[in-house]
Amino acid sequence: MTAAAQEQAGGKHPGNAAVPLKAWLWRSYVKAALIPLLLIEFGFVAIYWATSQVVYDRSAAAITRISTDTVRDAALREANIIAHRLDTITAMTRIYAEEAGRALQTPALVSQAEKDNHALSPDGAFHSLRDTGGSAVFYSGIVPVGEAERDKVWRTVRLDPLMRSIKASDPLIAQLYLNTHDSLNRIYPWFDVLKIYPPKMDIPSYNFYYEADAAHDPEREPVWTDAYVDPAGGGWMVSSIAPVYSPARLEGVVGIDVTIGTIVQRVLDIRIPGDGYAVLVGREGTILALPPKGEADLGLSELLAHSYEEAILKDRFKPAEFNILQKPMLTELAGAMRAAPEGVRRIDLGRPMIASWAQVAGPDWSLLVLASEDSVLAASSDLRSQLAFVSKGMVGILLVFYAGFFAFLWRRSAAMSARVAEPLGDLERRMAVISDGGTLPPAPPSAIEELQKVGEHLVRMGDKIDAANRAKANFLSAMSHELRTPLNAIIGHADLLEGCEGERLEGARLEQLRAITAAGWDLVRLVDVVLDLSRIERQDLALSNEPLALRPLLEEALESHRAEAEKRAITLDLAWPEGPLPPLRGDAKILRRILDELLSNAVKYNLPGGRVTLQVAPEAAGFLPLRIIDTGVGIGAEHRDSVFKAFHRLGHENSTISGAGIGLAIAKRFAEISGCGLDFDSKAGAGSTFTLSLPCRPQ
Repeated sequence: MTAAAQEQAGGKHPGNAAVPLKAWLWRSYVKAALIPLLLIEFGFVAIYWATSQVVYDRSAAAITRISTDTVRDAALREANIIAHRLDTITAMTRIYAEEAGRALQTPALVSQAEKDNHALSPDGAFHSLRDTGGSAVFYSGIVPVGEAERDKVWRTVRLDPLMRSIKASDPLIAQLYLNTHDSLNRIYPWFDVLKIYPPKMDIPSYNFYYEADAAHDPEREPVWTDAYVDPAGGGWMVSSIAPVYSPARLEGVVGIDVTIGTIVQRVLDIRIPGDGYAVLVGREGTILALPPKGEADLGLSELLAHSYEEAILKDRFKPAEFNILQKPMLTELAGAMRAAPEGVRRIDLGRPMIASWAQVAGPDWSLLVLASEDSVLAASSDLRSQLAFVSKGMVGILLVFYAGFFAFLWRRSAAMSARVAEPLGDLERRMAVISDGGTLPPAPPSAIEELQKVGEHLVRMGDKIDAANRAKANFLSAMSHELRTPLNAIIGHADLLEGCEGERLEGARLEQLRAITAAGWDLVRLVDVVLDLSRIERQDLALSNEPLALRPLLEEALESHRAEAEKRAITLDLAWPEGPLPPLRGDAKILRRILDELLSNAVKYNLPGGRVTLQVAPEAAGFLPLRIIDTGVGIGAEHRDSVFKAFHRLGHENSTISGAGIGLAIAKRFAEISGCGLDFDSKAGAGSTFTLSLPCRPQ
């Protein structure tokens, strides 16, 4: 028998010695397929390359021109669309300015209730007190507020209905306001102005006022500002502003604000050829709005929000790196954009790009469309369909040869595949047994050395995993017992000392005793949570399925955290919907554990004087949402992927807040095994909302 015949029959060397899998497959592939296939493919590639090159060279220039024109057309089209949307806001700004001028010249007719809703602060600022559905008022006090100034406030009250209508008319509008030369600010929607504005604020010194004065806007028409930080707490935005003149002077400036985030989401959310995206550039070259797709190319992160830890005491514009005139990679493009209102250029942003721009009529901004050359010229791939005709002729000639050749390879590969697939399939089944926690029998013998060793390793690995799981369970059980006994003793003795007769503990010693008790209970809860985590991993939980009395359960959960919340002046609320709730079934203890973990986090990571609301929302898609809403520190984007991972403190590892970082992990796993959903929405500094979705099951 020949060596090839021996391989066909048994796939082993003489003596049936196992050989490495790589060497065995390589020899078979070289002898049966590689050498003849290489000879054929070299000839085929040479012919294919020659024919395709002719077609491609003649068509590449035409396709490039067509693709570039497509990008230019997209820039012009979308610039016109944006201009139309901004024209609407400009028109409303003009109407608002006219009405503001009439209001300032018209005597006031204001109710006593409206007047009672305003007061003078200790710093001399005249301001609104409560939200009555209208605008907020802030007279900064840089000009002393007397009767004339108060009359101006009463005269502008009639603007509130118009401000509400303008705000509701366009989703782009974030807020609108009237500022006067003596630093009166009337702004809608209402907010607590004393918490945001600094005292003695000189409003005419800000760009959203002086850019509409006679020096900057002699035509007295609405103008658009560049991006700036809103002193009213709205973050980064642009404004459409217009002057309000009396016969004697510039009385004030009205403005309508659009946040940068809204522009990115609603204005720049447009379809661009290929992988392109649009960038909005201001009159002086400042990048006003940059979508996420462009941040990597330009090496920038769009400024959407702003921290208001300190009041905005002066103009704050985007930094220099957001100006295309200051970026070396965009210097030539910036020069071309200043020279012509529209055009197309090729630039390099770490990859070849096509840049097309068009002017946005009205604010005189520019819409810059950027797309990689690879994606724009993707149409060139259609050329390959033209080469199919040439390929068919070649395939027809080679078809007879390939039929015989591949029939031979088929027989060889079928036998080889069966011999390789069978042990690999067995390995897959054995690995599934390990993943399900089963025990493996000894590995069957294999003709391939590596497969034989892998099978033996799997058996040993399964045994070690079983032993490790048993050891961990035993350790956690023993640890729980050993820790609980001294902890219970510590807590018990501390309680006895606090309540014993005789000499009473007071002051610092009483506080120290209470700290011992609190620390003891923290450790007991930590032990319970670790044991819960272990039981979940062992699937050692028996769930009940009983009708749930939801409201008493929620009230009990809130009450259990009220004492801790009151220590930090945190308000706990239950928001209950009107009307009956759908029937619910489940395990009340598991649900209570989930709520305890979520409420504990909401209180611990809240701010002093904050609020935690447990909201029962209406049924949706077969689930009843329970939302735990807090006003705490929030969760940054860099920590979102780690929220439900055990032992992650999300940046609070060195803080004084107690906990081991496993509460949310426990809540998530309890939710999963009980058929509930658990998700969250949060931003750094803006609080968090965790939503627990309870399945609605018939009674």
